[in-house]
Order: sequence, then C-alpha cells, then structure tokens
Amino acid sequence: MYDAIVVGARCAGASTALLLARRGHRVLLVDRSSFPSDVISTHFIWPHGMSYLNRWGVLDQVTAVTPTHTTVDVVNDGIRLTGSVPVDLLREYFRDLHGDDSGVVQQYASVRRRVLDQILVEAAAKAGAEVRTNFNVRELVTEDGRVVGIRGRTADGQTVEDRARIVVGADGRNSFVARTLNLPKFDERPRCTFAYWSYWSGFDLGPGQIHRRGRLACAVVPTNFEQNMVLVWGPSEWSREFRADVPGNFQKALDFVSPELGAVVRDRGTREERIYGTLDQSGFLRPLYGPGWVLVGDAESAKDQCTAIGITHAFRDAELVTAALDRWLTGDTTVEEAMTGYEARRRSQNAAAYHDYVCTLAEMRPYRHDELQLFVALRGNQQETDRFIATHADVAPVSEFFQASNLFLLNDAAKETSADHAVFDDFAATSRTYQQNLFA
Repeated sequence: MYDAIVVGARCAGASTALLLARRGHRVLLVDRSSFPSDVISTHFIWPHGMSYLNRWGVLDQVTAVTPTHTTVDVVNDGIRLTGSVPVDLLREYFRDLHGDDSGVVQQYASVRRRVLDQILVEAAAKAGAEVRTNFNVRELVTEDGRVVGIRGRTADGQTVEDRARIVVGADGRNSFVARTLNLPKFDERPRCTFAYWSYWSGFDLGPGQIHRRGRLACAVVPTNFEQNMVLVWGPSEWSREFRADVPGNFQKALDFVSPELGAVVRDRGTREERIYGTLDQSGFLRPLYGPGWVLVGDAESAKDQCTAIGITHAFRDAELVTAALDRWLTGDTTVEEAMTGYEARRRSQNAAAYHDYVCTLAEMRPYRHDELQLFVALRGNQQETDRFIATHADVAPVSEFFQASNLFLLNDAAKETSADHAVFDDFAATSRTYQQNLFA
C-alpha cells in the first residue's frame, strides 16, 4: 500500500511525487512515456516557477544547461515595454500562498521538456519515490465509491495492480483520471489560439521577446542547445487557412507581427527541427478532488498558452497539494479538511480573475485604442510597467492593476504621447485590416 500514486510524471506529477517523498511518504509515480522526451509545451517558466525549482534544490541543474534572463520585452503594435517581475511582489506572492518566501529568484527561462522533465523525474526518484515509466494505466480501482488504486500494464506486457490512500491525477488536460471518473468540465472557454513553434540556431537576441499585432502574436526566447524557441499564434478560427502552408504562413505571421524579427529568423536563422503545432487550447476547470483522488496542474485547470503560465502553475499546485496531503497523511487533519484547504487556495478570487484574464487574451481580439494608450502611458512609468508584467505572469492580482482608479492615475501621469506611434495614425482603418484573415 502506497500513501500516494501519482499518475503522470511531468511537471505537475514529478514535482508532487518529489515533494511527497521528501516528506517521508511512500509514493509511486507512473507515466506511459519514457524520459527524456518532449511534449507539447511553451517551455517557459516565469520567475515564480524558477523560484519553486530553487526551493526544491534543482534550479542549478536547470540553469547549468539553460540560458536565463530577468528582463522581457513585450511589444504591442510597436509599443515596446521592457521590464521584470519585481522581487518584492515575488516575495509577497510566496508569503500569501505558501507562508514563506524562501528561494525567490527573479530569473525566467525557456527549458526544453526533454531537459526539465528528466531532471524532475530523477529528483523524485532520488527523494525516494518509486518511478515506473512506459506504464499504461488502464483502470482506476474503486471500492465503495472510493478510488483505492490503479491497474495498468508494464512495458513487458504484465498487468499489475497497486493501491494507495490517494491517487493524484497529474496527467494533463486530457487526463485519464478525470475522464475515467467522468468529471465534468465547467467554465469552458472554447475561443482560444492555435500555436506553431520550432527551434532556430544562428542568432542571439538576448532576453525573450513577446510581440503582438492585431490578432497575431509571436515570441522568441533562448532555450537549450544554443537555440531559440520561436512561436507564433493566432485565433483558432484562422487555423485551417494557416495549416494550408505551415512553413510559409509561419514566416508570414512573423513578418506581419514584427518585420524586424521576421528578417532575423529568415536571414540569419537555421531551423533545427520540424515545426510543431497545436490547435485545441480551450480553457476549462474540473473538480479538484473527490473520494480517494485529487487533480493537479492542467488536469484540473487548463488554459491557453498565450501567457505561458502552465509549467509555473503546475509547480504551484505541486506545493499546495503536497502541503494539504501531508497534513492528512500525518494525521494532523481529516482528508476533507485538507482538500477543502487546497481548494480554497486554488479557487480564490485572484485565481478566478487570472483564469478569466488568460481566456480573454486567448480570444485574440485586436487591442482597443484605449488599451494601446495604456501601453504608451506605461512606457513612462517603469514601476507600473514591472507591475503590469507581474500581473501578466500571475504574480500580482489582475484586479488590482486593472482597477479603474489605477488606470486613470496612469493615464494622468503619462509622460509619453501616443503621437509617436504609427498605430494611432489611422486607427480605424488599421483596426479594420486586423479583422481580415492574413492566411485566407
């Protein structure tokens, strides 16, 4: 009998197994994949995600092979903002959510999953978790309406059954655990982005860049193996036309969103792998826990990639669920009280506001005139620029930055004029062109 069986050994699952094992619990971690291997991902880890890795003592392994930076460029319709997530807000985030602010770092990184997931799986094994890869979970074992274990097939074809006090579903947005339990989705947001990406060598642009123009966006972030991850995305309703010529439309999107960036990739870059893509990134929530089971990461809260928050939220969930399960497994509280506490932190008003923020951004509506004016105003205020980036990264509450009084103050204090930015020259005509499918 295990204390916990964790289904899914990537960011959410391996982290949860690592932390539970370190607290002395008997853990089985299973995954159908073998490691190292890649998976659909933005690879991006915001500073609070990197802070979790530092808290767990594995950050040095990641940064030894991965470039890191502290500033990021966010460019909307040519209006460039450069900033960092402030350290004081990072510390406040950890104190509010976890009760301590140890391990805070201001770095971010883009880490290939073949690198990151292997580090986490090896750390979980070193901590004492039993790791079983190439293992397909076929059934959840239930008794009296409660999940009590799993039944699955090993790489050599043997069917085995294992039991535990709790089964943790950490198996992603298409979670087998959630589907087997017939868990409903709610707060579904079908309007999302399509995304295509690959890896280029041959140039070094320094810190990461995120560009958006109209209904399209792109990002370039340095990653492992002296390469850059280059990503383009747009509204899902344009995906069919994009797919008609993926390489050609990939470059076309880059040239439209940022002609300078498009030229760098076209003229100086060498693509090292094929172009990968994903079309279904709709957002939804699922119930967090029930008799004998609990969900973490994308299995319980899936969101579009447009803010690249998935890995960071998986790490957050791992710490929260581990703290809750540890209180129950050690007899400090009942399972119901432990899970209620986990749910209270995961379903807070701030979490709901951020979920709504991501899903609204994923609709890829062109920015309004007043929204672009806000970006112009921010250029004259580094403190508020940093707080905007912290809001985008889910470190500062969305409701605080976008409250009306703060926006009025920003506008009143603007030190720059919108006259210097071409997008305002004939805004109505520009907005009309943005509604046209570039790939049709």
